[in-house]
Amino acid sequence: MPDVHVLLLAETLPDAERLASGWRAAAPHAGTETRAVRVPGADAVPSPAAAPGHGPAGGSVLLAGSAIPVGRPAAVGPQDAGPAHPGPSAPGPAPSVLAPAEGAALARAAGDADVVVAYVTRLDGEALRRGVVVEAAAAAAPHAVPVVVLTERSEVTRREWSTAGLSGVHELAGGDVGRVARTWTPAWTR
Repeated sequence: MPDVHVLLLAETLPDAERLASGWRAAAPHAGTETRAVRVPGADAVPSPAAAPGHGPAGGSVLLAGSAIPVGRPAAVGPQDAGPAHPGPSAPGPAPSVLAPAEGAALARAAGDADVVVAYVTRLDGEALRRGVVVEAAAAAAPHAVPVVVLTERSEVTRREWSTAGLSGVHELAGGDVGRVARTWTPAWTR
C-alpha cells in the first residue's frame, strides 16, 4: 500500500503517464494513478453570458469562470429571492461539463487521492474556465483534496488560480516533475 496516493490528470494518457513516471522516480513510495480527461468541445471558446435579471445598465464580470453580476438589478423584492433567483455564483471551481457517470468516477478517484495533479501545456484564463484543470478542481473540491497544476507556461496570477480552487501552480523547468513531487510528497515517503 502506498504512503501517498497521487491522481495525475492530463488531456492525453501518455502525458499523464510521463508525469507519473517522473513523480515515482522522485517519490518512490507514492502511488500514482493516471487518467486522461477529455472535455467535450474544449477547443471551442465559450462566450460569457450576462446574468439574468439585470437590466441594460448591468452586465457581468468574469472572475475565474464565475459570472458575477454588476449594476442595478431590474427588480428587487421578495419574489426575487430563493432557488429560482440564486444570485451570483461564488468564486471557486467552475462546474464540470463531463457526462454525469464520467464526472462521478473522476470525483471518486479524487476522493481516494491525497493530491490531484492536472497537466496543461499553458495555464491561461481559458484553462481556468474549461478543460482538465476545471475538471480536476470540480472533482477534488467536495473532498477537500488539494489540486496542483503542472504547466509549461502560466499566464494567470495567484489570485486567479486560487479563486479557481487550485492549491498550487508549478511551471515545469525542463520537464522536472521531481521538484514538484518532492514539494507535494512528504519527506517520509521518499
